Amino acid sequence: MTQPLVHTENGDIRGFTHNGMLRFFRVPYCKAPVGERRFCRPEPLDRWEGVLDATRHGPMSPQGPSDLELAMGPLHHPIGEDSLTLTITTPSTEGRHPVAVWFHGGANISGAANIDWYDGENLARHGNLVVVGVNFRLGALGFLYHPSLNTDNLSILDQIEALRWIKKNITAFGGDPDNVTVFGQSAGGNAIVHMMGLPETEGLFHNAILESPSIGRGNHTKADAIRIAECHFKHLGLDPKDPALREKINAKSVDEILKATDAVFAEMGKEFGGMLFKPVKDEWASPEATAQAAARGAVKRQLHVIMGTTADEMFAFVRPKNAEEEKAVRLCQYMRYDYPDNLFSLLIAANGCPTWKYQFTWKAPQSEFKSCHTLELPFVFGTLPSWADAPMLAGASEEDMTRLSQTMMGYWCKFFRNGTFDEKDWPCFEARHCIHKVFDNQANPCQSLNNSPLREGFF
Repeated sequence: MTQPLVHTENGDIRGFTHNGMLRFFRVPYCKAPVGERRFCRPEPLDRWEGVLDATRHGPMSPQGPSDLELAMGPLHHPIGEDSLTLTITTPSTEGRHPVAVWFHGGANISGAANIDWYDGENLARHGNLVVVGVNFRLGALGFLYHPSLNTDNLSILDQIEALRWIKKNITAFGGDPDNVTVFGQSAGGNAIVHMMGLPETEGLFHNAILESPSIGRGNHTKADAIRIAECHFKHLGLDPKDPALREKINAKSVDEILKATDAVFAEMGKEFGGMLFKPVKDEWASPEATAQAAARGAVKRQLHVIMGTTADEMFAFVRPKNAEEEKAVRLCQYMRYDYPDNLFSLLIAANGCPTWKYQFTWKAPQSEFKSCHTLELPFVFGTLPSWADAPMLAGASEEDMTRLSQTMMGYWCKFFRNGTFDEKDWPCFEARHCIHKVFDNQANPCQSLNNSPLREGFF
């Protein structure tokens, strides 16, 4: 088996070849946040000696079970704090291929890029492009905010540092640093929305795909984030006023921190709608403010954007038992996903950013989850066999799913390469013409539909 060798600014990296694609696992993009660096901003890498072995997967960031296991199935993969790594797949180290950078979802508490669900091999092959998956800190380790620790949106800073490393080194993997598209789902899409509004990310990406980014969740105020942090301290037996707080919390094990997080969810989770960990920014606390800040950044950079949702997002979390419950669930979906996502799209489209909207409406015939949150992901990545046991795919035929997957990969790869579409194939989203591309069943996998909630209203 051929073992490709690349030369980066930090040193040489050896990968492997699989099915004609070059693979590089566990590529670090910053120093590991362990020991004294726990709860610290990401630090750039030093140069290493010798050749880094990138032929085996590393751990995913520390986390407990996902709330979405019922729909997606369980996730089995080792965890560890030395997890700030990239998974890189490329057709060749020669040339300049478009680059697609993936940020996974999981409510900021679960998920990973280096798992079979999000394997980039098929997507890279389909589009002849470089696919990069990013691991970043999650939960308390990535989002704990408190002045005593001087923590500040560490998970977002991790993701920015990853983009910086990619900008500097992706040419070694055959990637084009001037054609980088970021794509993310749920919390990963929401992170991209935030990065759009931050000056630190200018020049690090050029287009974006936002899949169910849940802008409607907004952000934490500093006051709320501090309350959540101090609840963690309480369950860890720590005093926030203790001068030795950092030393003592660094001495806690990962298991102790995860156990404390479970206790905080039990105590405060209902108050915050089950979303304890969000970026902290007072001026972006409301969904509208978040959308406006991101829109200003997108317009300034003239980003091209795809944005969309699934038809039944909330069915991944709750299955209503009657019409009244379903009405409440759909209202929640409207406020969390549909309204803020359409608001953001209108803001950027009205100011000259080419924008394309989609809705994923396909559903498996024997699934109670309908067209739920995360359902499009097996189709986007072309990793259907890795999702074989996912309840949300129950009863679907392999032929039908493969056909829809080929369609979606085709559209995503076209955007990764060109950042645009033929107007007749997928019209731009505009205030006067709110067109969505619909990805649905095998009989009609792609059609245009005018279904903007902003135009039609919810009720």
